[in-house]
Amino acid sequence: MDYLDEPLHLQILTFLAANYAREAENSENEDTISVLLSGLPSDSLSGKHANDLIPHDEDDWTEYEINHAISYAHYISSLPVSSSHLSESLPKLNALLFGLLQQATPLADDDSSPSSSYRNLEAGGLGSTNQALLCEGLLRALLWVAWAKHDLRNDVGQILEDFVDKIQGFMRSHHTGLTFPLVLLHCFYSVVFHCPLPPFPNSTIASIIKSLLNISLPSNLIKLVHQSSSAASTPHIRPPTTTPFTAPHPTTPSGVVMIVTEIMNVLLATTLLPYPDASHHQKLFAHQSGGNHHPHSQTFGHRGNDPIFKEQINRLVDDVISSENVHRLSNNSEDHAILDEASTVALRWWTDLVGGSSFVEDPYARRGSLFSIGGQQDEEVELMVSVLYLLNNLSLHHAISDSSHLAKLRLLLSEDSLVVDPRVLEAVFVCTTIQVRNDRSLGNAMTHHIRRLLLSPIPAFEGEMGGSSSSVPPAVIAASKCLALCIEMSANDDLTSSTLYSLLNTLSHSTTAPGAISIRSTPVHYHFKVESDASTVKTGGTGIRATEEQRRLVAVTAVEVVSRLAMEIGTEDIIHLSISMLLQRLRGVDLATESTILTNLVPLALAAPNGDLIEVYRAFSQISRSSHPEDPRNSSNAVLAAQTTLAKGLANRLDCADGYLVELLTLFADKGTQTQMVAMASHGYDSRNKDEVAQLRKEGESRVGDMKAWLAALLIPIAALLSHPSYHPDRGAGPELVAHFRNLWFLCVVFGLSGPSGQKRLSDHETNALRTIAEKTPALILESSNDFVASDLAYNSILRKDFAASIQQQQRNALASYLPHQKHAYDIRNMTTPQTTLLMAISDLEEARALRYRPSVLLQYFCNESINESSLVGCLDAIAHKISSSFLKQVYSQVVTHSLPPAVADETCKILVACTHRMRKVREIALSYARQLLETFSALLCDKKVVFTLLEILTLMRRSCELQYTDEYSPVYDFKSDKMDLTLHLTDDYAVRNEITSQLHSVTKHWLTLAISRAPIEVQSTLQIYLNESRDVLLIDSVEMGAGLALHFSKSISRLDRQETIMPNIGGWPSDSSNLVASQFAAKNYFTGELSGARLVLTQGLSNLQEGSPANSSPAELLAFKSQMAQAISNIKTKNKPFTVPEIRRILLRAVSVLVASPQMDRDILYYLVELPMAAFTPLAIAAGVDAWTWLLRQRPEAEVAIIGAITAGWLHTIRQKKGLFSTSMNYRDPFEQPVEYAPSDKKVLDLELAKARKLLRPHLLLIQVLSSQFQAIKYREKGIMVSLIRLMMRSLRAHKHMSTHPLAREVRFSLLLFGFQMLASSRMEALLELRFRDQLFGAAFSWFAFRPQWSFGSDRIQVGAEIKLLQDLLHVVQEDKIRGDHSTSSLNDRTPAFLIRGSASMHDYEGQHRDRVKLLQLLVENEISRLTVWCNPLNEAGRPNSPAVGTLERSIAADEWTRLVSKAWKLDPAMAVHMGERFKNAPVQAEISRLVKSDPKSVIHVAEALHFLLGDKLENNARAALKWLPVWAAVPPVTAVVYFQLRYGNHPLILQYAMRVLEQHPVELTFFFVPQVVQALRADALGYVERFIFETSKISQLFCHQIIWNMKANTYRDDDASQPDPMKPLLDRMIDMIVAGLSGKAKGFYDLEFTFFDAVTSISGKLKPYIKKSKPEKKAKIDEEMALIDLSVGVYLPSNPDGVVIDLDRKSGRPLQSHAKAPFMATFRVQKERIDLPSDSNIEIADEARMVKTKYDVWQSAIFKVGDDCRQDVLALQIIAMFKNVFTSLGLTLYLFPYRVTATAPGCGVIDVVPNATSRDEMGRAKINDLFSYFVDKYGGVDTVSFQKARLNFIQSMAAYSVACYILQIKDRHNGNIMIDGDGHIVHIDFGFLFDIGPGGIKFEPSSFKLNHEMVALMGGRDSQGYKMFTELTVKAFLAIRPHADQLVDCVHLMLGTALPSFKGEGTIMRLKNRFQLQLGERQAAEYMVGVIENARENVRSNVYDGFQKIQK
Repeated sequence: MDYLDEPLHLQILTFLAANYAREAENSENEDTISVLLSGLPSDSLSGKHANDLIPHDEDDWTEYEINHAISYAHYISSLPVSSSHLSESLPKLNALLFGLLQQATPLADDDSSPSSSYRNLEAGGLGSTNQALLCEGLLRALLWVAWAKHDLRNDVGQILEDFVDKIQGFMRSHHTGLTFPLVLLHCFYSVVFHCPLPPFPNSTIASIIKSLLNISLPSNLIKLVHQSSSAASTPHIRPPTTTPFTAPHPTTPSGVVMIVTEIMNVLLATTLLPYPDASHHQKLFAHQSGGNHHPHSQTFGHRGNDPIFKEQINRLVDDVISSENVHRLSNNSEDHAILDEASTVALRWWTDLVGGSSFVEDPYARRGSLFSIGGQQDEEVELMVSVLYLLNNLSLHHAISDSSHLAKLRLLLSEDSLVVDPRVLEAVFVCTTIQVRNDRSLGNAMTHHIRRLLLSPIPAFEGEMGGSSSSVPPAVIAASKCLALCIEMSANDDLTSSTLYSLLNTLSHSTTAPGAISIRSTPVHYHFKVESDASTVKTGGTGIRATEEQRRLVAVTAVEVVSRLAMEIGTEDIIHLSISMLLQRLRGVDLATESTILTNLVPLALAAPNGDLIEVYRAFSQISRSSHPEDPRNSSNAVLAAQTTLAKGLANRLDCADGYLVELLTLFADKGTQTQMVAMASHGYDSRNKDEVAQLRKEGESRVGDMKAWLAALLIPIAALLSHPSYHPDRGAGPELVAHFRNLWFLCVVFGLSGPSGQKRLSDHETNALRTIAEKTPALILESSNDFVASDLAYNSILRKDFAASIQQQQRNALASYLPHQKHAYDIRNMTTPQTTLLMAISDLEEARALRYRPSVLLQYFCNESINESSLVGCLDAIAHKISSSFLKQVYSQVVTHSLPPAVADETCKILVACTHRMRKVREIALSYARQLLETFSALLCDKKVVFTLLEILTLMRRSCELQYTDEYSPVYDFKSDKMDLTLHLTDDYAVRNEITSQLHSVTKHWLTLAISRAPIEVQSTLQIYLNESRDVLLIDSVEMGAGLALHFSKSISRLDRQETIMPNIGGWPSDSSNLVASQFAAKNYFTGELSGARLVLTQGLSNLQEGSPANSSPAELLAFKSQMAQAISNIKTKNKPFTVPEIRRILLRAVSVLVASPQMDRDILYYLVELPMAAFTPLAIAAGVDAWTWLLRQRPEAEVAIIGAITAGWLHTIRQKKGLFSTSMNYRDPFEQPVEYAPSDKKVLDLELAKARKLLRPHLLLIQVLSSQFQAIKYREKGIMVSLIRLMMRSLRAHKHMSTHPLAREVRFSLLLFGFQMLASSRMEALLELRFRDQLFGAAFSWFAFRPQWSFGSDRIQVGAEIKLLQDLLHVVQEDKIRGDHSTSSLNDRTPAFLIRGSASMHDYEGQHRDRVKLLQLLVENEISRLTVWCNPLNEAGRPNSPAVGTLERSIAADEWTRLVSKAWKLDPAMAVHMGERFKNAPVQAEISRLVKSDPKSVIHVAEALHFLLGDKLENNARAALKWLPVWAAVPPVTAVVYFQLRYGNHPLILQYAMRVLEQHPVELTFFFVPQVVQALRADALGYVERFIFETSKISQLFCHQIIWNMKANTYRDDDASQPDPMKPLLDRMIDMIVAGLSGKAKGFYDLEFTFFDAVTSISGKLKPYIKKSKPEKKAKIDEEMALIDLSVGVYLPSNPDGVVIDLDRKSGRPLQSHAKAPFMATFRVQKERIDLPSDSNIEIADEARMVKTKYDVWQSAIFKVGDDCRQDVLALQIIAMFKNVFTSLGLTLYLFPYRVTATAPGCGVIDVVPNATSRDEMGRAKINDLFSYFVDKYGGVDTVSFQKARLNFIQSMAAYSVACYILQIKDRHNGNIMIDGDGHIVHIDFGFLFDIGPGGIKFEPSSFKLNHEMVALMGGRDSQGYKMFTELTVKAFLAIRPHADQLVDCVHLMLGTALPSFKGEGTIMRLKNRFQLQLGERQAAEYMVGVIENARENVRSNVYDGFQKIQK
């Protein structure tokens, strides 16, 4: 952490220290905190003696060392009391503290200059913030050690004494500055004032006080004045302006004295008070030492931030100082002397501060005192307060009361005292209180003394009294407390009442000065302000004005004191008396006094009995009512403020809330009536003077406006009362209360205070108040109100008839505007004013309530039969629809910001309950409401309460219906759930009950299906919890509809499982996940029970097995799991110990069980719960993790953030580690860039590749499913998780270039994209983030199309179907994606967020580009869907996925549009544009890509496929300029590189160099396969590049050397007899000689050995020529003779088997073969090869590279040796077939090919491997086997045997592959002798003498397709069989698979055209070969074409005739 910034470094260390301290109980080893100790300032800290503990002083401490020291101190402060490390830490703490002090000790004495004798004291080097933090931390740690360890207190005390003494030493020194010691002093001050001191000996306290007194000596203060030239204007405590790194410290004399005084106060008070328990103070030490660490984050000042001092003062005020537990300093003579000295100094300071009588008049006018230098006005006041407390504490240490101090206090509290600052007065009262508390004799006298003081004008109270203020001045509180204590200490019982009367006698009518403003004559919005100018008290002369001000001050003070005094005494009679007296004096006083009385009545009323409380709030109401209706301004903010304060204070008196609420509502109604009267008064004017009438009406309107404002203001106290969370008048409200609320809302409607007009009229506070009222208002109509419309509403008393008539039309128009639909116009025209008002009131009320997320109340209006039968119901319906729409909009606004309140789920439950209501109308509306809510916001069904409510309703409804059969004549009406707080009140009509049940059952299934489709994991786990929490049932009463439905849907398949959803119902059974649910259910209960039983046995043994086990996990359990899970993770990462998936699952589920039972979530276990499966990162491990996570999240939702955060962190780690989806290990590779082998197809290889791909990709797919499901569940409410998920998505999308390109990666990549688009649609992001998020999504989507189009891997049709469905879903969300951009946060106000997006200047530009981007992605996705559909359904069958041959968008695009789209794609990703050429075969696309590549080649040099568009079939002039980029162009496959040596590319040096580089770049094992093509490239090698490549590669690989020599020898002549030399012969001869000459050493020896051996074997054929006409036994004898002479050397191999070594040969295996003019023979050799042992099927899931070990094995290999027979044509055919096999293997196609090896070794010579264990069809015929079917039955058994079916499957798979090969290569001469059947049933074609354009006899009699005769079709099962269909599908897929590689296959053949083989008929052969691939067709057309080829081949008569002809010839 050395490189971290200092604050971050310190914070990390501090948090580590806190964690270490928490774990200290389990480990006391210092190794645990080695991180902290390793960075401490000195290595000598490990010493044991004090002298050894002083750190070295050669170097200053670095910030790094200081940070470690701070964290170590914090560690000590956080340790528990019982920790043994506390004792061991004291030496280190001591050394660190004095090491810090040593930073300021003198260095060498060789230089007397102060600046050189000390380290840089004033330049920020000393006194820095970090040094101050360290000092404070060390002092706190020392105090905590003293608290915890009693035996070390003296040692700690001595350290503190030395520390303070050291400070005074620094202060006295003449060689050092004062900054560092003053910083240290302030550190000591800060610690003392925030951390309680332990019980130190008095001697320690006295010693520290002595040092403090020395620090404050005048000499030091004068020195400080001299040091700072700006002392006169600098605050006494401030961060110095010289450097920002210097810690705060006092800079003036007053500042130093104040700190010293306050420290002494704490020290003295500590010894006077009992010591508390140390354990209560741990948090103080740990919190303070772990507080803010930023250099400027601490505020240093006076007592405002010192809880310890306040606590001490309060304790001294409340408790008598006990003589038993107190250790006064006066008890010891030495300490007494220090106490006296301190008293003397304190008295001197006081005298200096007071300065005689001058202080009281102007304490800031003194000059000449040290305290006046550099101080601000408030500083001396604070110092005076501190000194006064010091004098008081010093007096308390004397056993006898200090009379002089008491006299001083009396003087300050006398009438003659002119103390003007309330802080000083407060301190005087507090000191007096403490003195009286400890001396009862002072009580009576001080009572009278203080009472006299309060009856006189006190200057200190001036300015403290604000009549409108609701807070009591601290000085008044202190005075009241002091007076109450004095009365308590006196023996006079009547003193209380006499005091109250005497104080309140100052209030009389005479206090109302002439012209003074009364509270009942003040406008409603008048703000009170006490001023001293003539505008406040209007009197004639100055003297009179002063008298009135003094009188007002006394009156206000008296009211305040009386109120607080009564509160302090606290008896009911005194409070009652005070309230009565204040109410009596409320009338007739001046404005300020009256306001003060109102304000102070509130706390008295709240403390009084109910009767007094009622009297008070009625008095408030009476004041409001007492005004004349004609003068609406006779009200006051003071009354409203008092009413509001009273309402807020009733939180603990809610038993009185109902009465107060009715009082306020009645007051509102009364004022509303008055307002109506005033409003109608103007209508009664009868005057002919129109101007006068207009004026009167204008005045009336003004008065009405004022009264409306008063009504609006009255909403605030009503709302304050209703805002109490536990007060719910809306629940069970009676008719009277409902009528009151209805009146309120009626008045709000008619006066425009609610609804749209109210939003304009009301202030923000009033609007919020109205919404609060709406939330707690009961429904305005009760269900029990019979005939409500005709009686209660028609005769409504709140609306006066005249007023109602005057506004009737206005109300109708307003209601019409509420309901704009014309169908309600007639009803509205016939409504009365009360009716329209009611509807508008309901609308305004319920809309406001809906904004508070309580829409369910709306349903209660339809419970009233009178309403339902009236004409109002239609409008009420419309209002309900309007409000529901508003509510849904409100919910949506919260949903997109992820802040949906929990109340929505509660309301949903209420609405669901209302769906069972007795009244049909209520049910209909509730069900409609529920449908809108749950179908719009289906994630609500992830809420446990909603799901449980729904299922319980169904259970109860079915139970209610059962009564029809079990108790028919006694219906039950109420049904209560025993699982949750839910009761249904049902009708007795069983038909209705059954209807409700059926309806709810139907919609519940729909809702759950919808919810599971989006959040399957969450919903289904919630359903499992419901089942788990179901009641214990026996055989009786065991049927529950809710449980049945929960079980059904908990095992249903979600739409996220796309593969299973498209699986058809097999056997008529709809698939489900019963197995998974049963497993999860059993596992949860098993592991819960397992640990529960373990707890029972461990805690109680086996004696009480009938008892319940402990419910909570123990700390030991948590610790065990933490350690074992950590070890498991370590084992997995280091692979030290195998950890199987079952073990992972067990420990995860057990950990969840422990966490579920733990009172608090253990953060470490939560982390390990995710880290363990993420460390393993296999599909099964992640699946086990998913089970554990979902279980925990459903049981403990509070773990949600931690779990999702850990999953996110784990996912991001996989990006960094390139694991899973982000691994390139299985990326797409061209099949010809992988080694091509001459070996049969191996299904195990395909299975292994499939298993590896799944293992690689499935973990991320599972995580996406989890996160997607969790996202749907939390997207409404968890902003933090959404931020985490967006971060995960952005990081993932940015890594799209590292994502796997394997075909199976398609699903996981597009699942991630779909998830991202869903997040984008469901989140309201900041505009720039939204745009960039969208850009990243499209970029990641396009990256898939930046590679060659791919088919799927394997034969999993369900996988392909799932990918098609996924792409269709993605296409839908992309088309639905809308740019919002409505939430921008930027300082660039003149620019849109799109300005910061590359290529966009405005949002309009961005939207235009986005439309093109969407169109392009739609085009590509449609194409991908079309391709996959063809692959999934190659025969275009009904019932399988199908799509048009050309996408909808593709069909609509014109040529110009194609050009534009390709250009757009190039701008987005040039690689994507290049690969569009393979997807879209039309000419405009090809031309535009070619143009772009040639014009901007630099952009695609990383795309090998782009080279085709640059160079084409031949070099064009317009491409020459771009050839300069070839040296850095990506490598093409080897065969393509060889093509570039041809003459058609003009032997351009750059092209040749590129081809040469590519061939050299590929491994020799790859180019080895293309030896024939490399040799043919020599024909155009004018510049010698190919020659050089061959020569250099021959030096690298001896096998390549041998094969190239044999091939060159074979190509020296064109005929079998070596009579027609090839034009290349001289070159080839020279090359052979040059290569052989270049061999030396072992290479030359190996060459000689191999060629000698091979020549010996092949020479046998030559020696057989004289025996051609002889019999076979004679030939056999000659062969055996020659075989016996062969010398077998170690290391030789057969040319046809270079991958094996010949270790033996069967010298009797020679067999002559039939030939008319040649002598071929066959021999058998024992060859040793190597192979990889692939895992068995049972282990295929966990296979990886490490398990695949190469082993050696021996095989007997037969080979045919030919002389005089050209094998090169066989070599070419088998080479192409081997390439086919590579293509099929790369796609996982289960097709079989056996490209056995043929090697041409010389002209007309070659070696041919014999297909092992195979029989030709011709041999079967000779064995009297009539057909293949009979052969298979004879060999493998009957049709129904497994062996026969396996063999038939092998035949079909091989037949399909060879059919495509025969068609493409036009392999002829397919008679029965050239078709083999191997031992497993595979068909294998041999003898490729007739290819392409030739046939036997020079004619092409055989069909142009391939051989598919009747017996082959019959073996497959016939034309309509499954086998034949499989053959057809595989053949079409094989054809589709090779088409993308047609160019390389054709090139491979084209390169051989120069050999003049018989099969070649010039360029026409190549053209016809290419045409057979049908590259101009789309995928669907190509599939249909191949089906036609198959139909042509099936039972073609020409094949049958040719077979007959061959049979006749033989």
